[in-house]
Amino acid sequence: MHRLVVLCLLFLVCVPGPLPGQTASVKVKVRAALYDRDLNMKPVPHLALTFRNLDRSGPEIPVQTSLDGTAEVELTPGKYQISSGKPTEFQGKTYLWDLQQQFTKPENVLELSNDNAKVTDLTGGRNAQVDSLAEHFRALKGSAVTVWAQDGHGTGFVVDPAGLIITNQHVTAGFTYLAVQFDGERKLAAELLAEDKQKDISVLRVNLAGIPDAVVAPLAQGSGVLLEGERVFTIGNPLDQEKVLTTGVVSKVDKDAIISDISISAGNSGGPLFNSSGVVVGITTYRTGRGAGSGLSGIVPISQAADALASARTKAASTPPPSARLLPVAPPIKYPADALRALGSRPWQKEIYYFKLGNFDVEIITPVTRYQGAMERLSRAEKEREKRAKKSGAPPEAPQQPAEYETQYDSVVRIDVSPQLKLDFWKSMAPGGPVVMKFKSDFLKMKLLCDTSEIEPILPGRYPVTVRLANGSVYVDDATFEGAYTYAPDAISPKCKQVSLEVVPMKEQDKPLVKVLDPGAVTQIWSDFDPFRKALETSGKTPK
Repeated sequence: MHRLVVLCLLFLVCVPGPLPGQTASVKVKVRAALYDRDLNMKPVPHLALTFRNLDRSGPEIPVQTSLDGTAEVELTPGKYQISSGKPTEFQGKTYLWDLQQQFTKPENVLELSNDNAKVTDLTGGRNAQVDSLAEHFRALKGSAVTVWAQDGHGTGFVVDPAGLIITNQHVTAGFTYLAVQFDGERKLAAELLAEDKQKDISVLRVNLAGIPDAVVAPLAQGSGVLLEGERVFTIGNPLDQEKVLTTGVVSKVDKDAIISDISISAGNSGGPLFNSSGVVVGITTYRTGRGAGSGLSGIVPISQAADALASARTKAASTPPPSARLLPVAPPIKYPADALRALGSRPWQKEIYYFKLGNFDVEIITPVTRYQGAMERLSRAEKEREKRAKKSGAPPEAPQQPAEYETQYDSVVRIDVSPQLKLDFWKSMAPGGPVVMKFKSDFLKMKLLCDTSEIEPILPGRYPVTVRLANGSVYVDDATFEGAYTYAPDAISPKCKQVSLEVVPMKEQDKPLVKVLDPGAVTQIWSDFDPFRKALETSGKTPK
């Protein structure tokens, strides 16, 4: 009996349970939905919320709803402040939630709707009718991304929470550098998992741990997902613009192609085509041939991506994802146009921004030198007009003003590396023939160094270049690669004891060409960005 009592006491001591001061957690299910003008409930997907415990100190708890507008979270019992980070736009109004609620039951439900939101009418009370495609666009535009390669960019879209992204194969073909940009501040390294050249489809992967609020586009499955005469839309990323909505109507649907009047350009090539229900039914494509005057566009049904997507999912399941570290992007504001106009006609200083390195010409380009180049071209054109007017006896024309685009520059440093031309001696020996020239080398890559540390570029650009010139005295028909690396405005800084550049030719990869920049040139390049730094400080925006 004594032993039995001892065993019972030990059992009571060892049974797990809440320790003194501990409180069991409670579950909260969030349901976010808005009712439209016809009182139909529409879920609010990807709604970002924060829960802050008002009874005790601690970090805010982030929560995000899924595609059906629901989410679940476990909390310590207590009173909470629940806030949505950004307003949700729906049918001409915005909805913002900021409320308090007590959670003490084991199971709790939080309903977010029109009734407990702060509502702002964007139409001024005129009851404007908003296109349903525009509603889908606002909910899904976060799924569209910019895909960067070494010679440009295209559009892609997120199709899987594992970080899979579909884009055009011609955007990614043959490149060692691939990155995906989600917005003006966030860009991730990407890897190619699968591609289908014939169908012009590539599947990339990124690590979405770096983009916790990423939106996944729903893919169409089965039959009846698209009808002839149905309205459709796509989302693109034209150069220097926000994500753009383009709409159209489908005129023909078959297993190989979708025919629509929707406008497809280089800016939305590789983007998703959505049906009127907001589901991806196709992939847009736009190709520009080398030297061609126009592009070829079309829409590939999303079903054509099934094999590439399956292959990518298999590889993703067995290999680790790329890094979730955010890559450098261009600063959030343009270079101040007023500061450029205030420069007047200051001449370009060749000794600061240009030098020869081996068989290459190297130019360092800032917004200041870009503007100076534009003004020099404008000045030459003005002189030619004056000459023609003088010869013809016509009255002089008013001086031409610089176009708006000539003062809209990103606040970045660009370093261009161009192979030099040389005489092809034997081909130039033909009697009476032209002098034949060819490129001395091909560009492979380069590094910009602050002391011994490499400065990471925003874009390591490498572009194919073909030159065909025949004017009777000189003949050139050759191809090469040029470099155009883009860096942050503080990349070349007097804070470095030494700023140097290493250029690697394609045929001599083990012998980089090195140039140490003159300290005076470094100071001048740094000072070119003084107006930008002042504007950035005034705006309150800071690059991430």
